[in-house]
Amino acid sequence: MRHPDSVKPTYWKVARIVSKSWDDGVVVFNLDSGSTHLLNPTAAQALKCLEETPCDARVLSERLASQTALDSDAELVTHVERLLAQLDELGLVEPVYQ
Repeated sequence: MRHPDSVKPTYWKVARIVSKSWDDGVVVFNLDSGSTHLLNPTAAQALKCLEETPCDARVLSERLASQTALDSDAELVTHVERLLAQLDELGLVEPVYQ
Protein backbone atom coordinates (compact mmCIF):
# COMPACT_ATOMS: atom_id res chain seq x y z
CA MET A 1 0.00 0.00 0.00
CA ARG A 2 1.47 3.38 -1.02
CA HIS A 3 1.69 6.12 1.54
CA PRO A 4 2.49 9.80 1.06
CA ASP A 5 6.24 10.30 0.68
CA SER A 6 6.08 13.24 3.07
CA VAL A 7 4.88 11.01 5.90
CA LYS A 8 7.50 8.58 7.17
CA PRO A 9 6.42 5.65 9.32
CA THR A 10 7.71 5.49 12.87
CA TYR A 11 8.45 1.81 12.36
CA TRP A 12 7.44 -1.24 10.35
CA LYS A 13 5.73 -4.47 11.39
CA VAL A 14 5.00 -7.71 9.56
CA ALA A 15 1.52 -8.18 8.10
CA ARG A 16 -0.50 -11.34 8.75
CA ILE A 17 1.57 -13.92 6.90
CA VAL A 18 2.66 -17.53 7.01
CA SER A 19 5.91 -18.70 5.49
CA LYS A 20 7.80 -21.79 4.39
CA SER A 21 11.58 -21.86 3.95
CA TRP A 22 13.28 -23.48 0.98
CA ASP A 23 16.95 -23.70 -0.01
CA ASP A 24 16.81 -20.70 -2.32
CA GLY A 25 14.40 -18.48 -0.41
CA VAL A 26 11.15 -18.30 1.47
CA VAL A 27 7.59 -18.56 0.20
CA VAL A 28 5.30 -16.13 2.01
CA PHE A 29 1.50 -16.21 1.97
CA ASN A 30 -0.42 -13.09 2.96
CA LEU A 31 -3.46 -14.20 4.94
CA ASP A 32 -5.42 -11.02 4.18
CA SER A 33 -4.83 -10.69 0.42
CA GLY A 34 -4.29 -14.35 -0.48
CA SER A 35 -1.11 -13.40 -2.36
CA THR A 36 1.94 -15.67 -2.39
CA HIS A 37 5.49 -14.41 -2.90
CA LEU A 38 8.93 -15.99 -3.19
CA LEU A 39 11.47 -13.91 -1.26
CA ASN A 40 15.23 -13.97 -1.45
CA PRO A 41 17.12 -14.80 1.77
CA THR A 42 17.79 -11.12 2.60
CA ALA A 43 14.12 -10.13 2.36
CA ALA A 44 13.17 -13.20 4.37
CA GLN A 45 15.71 -12.29 7.07
CA ALA A 46 14.31 -8.77 7.20
CA LEU A 47 10.79 -10.15 7.75
CA LYS A 48 12.10 -12.45 10.48
CA CYS A 49 13.72 -9.49 12.24
CA LEU A 50 10.50 -7.48 12.00
CA GLU A 51 8.47 -10.42 13.33
CA GLU A 52 10.70 -10.46 16.41
CA THR A 53 10.44 -6.71 17.00
CA PRO A 54 8.95 -4.04 14.75
CA CYS A 55 11.46 -1.27 14.02
CA ASP A 56 12.53 1.45 11.61
CA ALA A 57 14.91 1.08 8.64
CA ARG A 58 17.97 2.18 10.61
CA VAL A 59 17.47 -0.39 13.37
CA LEU A 60 16.60 -3.09 10.83
CA SER A 61 19.79 -2.35 8.89
CA GLU A 62 21.78 -2.70 12.13
CA ARG A 63 20.12 -6.05 12.85
CA LEU A 64 20.77 -7.34 9.34
CA ALA A 65 24.38 -6.15 9.46
CA SER A 66 24.96 -7.95 12.77
CA GLN A 67 23.74 -11.21 11.19
CA THR A 68 25.77 -10.88 7.99
CA ALA A 69 29.07 -9.56 6.73
CA LEU A 70 27.50 -6.21 5.79
CA ASP A 71 28.45 -2.85 7.27
CA SER A 72 25.66 -0.92 8.92
CA ASP A 73 26.12 2.39 7.12
CA ALA A 74 24.02 4.98 5.30
CA GLU A 75 24.12 2.95 2.09
CA LEU A 76 22.70 -0.12 3.83
CA VAL A 77 19.96 2.00 5.44
CA THR A 78 19.02 3.27 1.97
CA HIS A 79 18.82 -0.29 0.62
CA VAL A 80 16.73 -1.37 3.62
CA GLU A 81 14.37 1.57 3.07
CA ARG A 82 13.90 0.42 -0.54
CA LEU A 83 13.35 -3.17 0.61
CA LEU A 84 10.73 -2.02 3.11
CA ALA A 85 8.97 -0.04 0.37
CA GLN A 86 8.92 -3.16 -1.84
CA LEU A 87 7.65 -5.34 0.99
CA ASP A 88 4.98 -2.72 1.68
CA GLU A 89 3.92 -2.78 -1.98
CA LEU A 90 3.56 -6.56 -1.69
CA GLY A 91 1.50 -6.19 1.48
CA LEU A 92 4.01 -8.11 3.59
CA VAL A 93 4.85 -5.30 6.01
CA GLU A 94 2.76 -2.50 7.42
CA PRO A 95 3.90 0.94 8.45
CA VAL A 96 3.09 2.13 11.95
CA TYR A 97 2.66 5.88 12.46
CA GLN A 98 2.72 7.57 15.84
